[in-house]
Amino acid sequence: MIKFLSTTIGVLIASVGFLYYLIQNSNFTPIDIGGEMQIMNIVVLFFLLLLVLLCLVILIIFGIRQIFFKQVELQNNIRFSVKYGFLLSLGILIVYILHFFHILNFIWGLAILIVVILSLFVI
Repeated sequence: MIKFLSTTIGVLIASVGFLYYLIQNSNFTPIDIGGEMQIMNIVVLFFLLLLVLLCLVILIIFGIRQIFFKQVELQNNIRFSVKYGFLLSLGILIVYILHFFHILNFIWGLAILIVVILSLFVI
């Protein structure tokens, strides 16, 4: 459990630190002077956001499972939190990408994501 938590928290701190550095850098902009999109900067931004979101969701799910499901084996809690944390953070990242490119409003995207997740549990 200590390896899992320290690795997840370490990746979270490193990603947040690097993302903070890039956001403070004046050369790290999504659009250059000519008005064209810099795809590399956008991909790096979304990858770091995915890492931050993934680590946060994994830690939240793992904490909830540790509190409410103490009788379940530790490896099962870790597997469950990583699997569902990845799926949930990937869904939120897709909603954010759609919002970033002005395809879908963020609130509507989250509402659709919640409906999809609930329908996965019901069906």
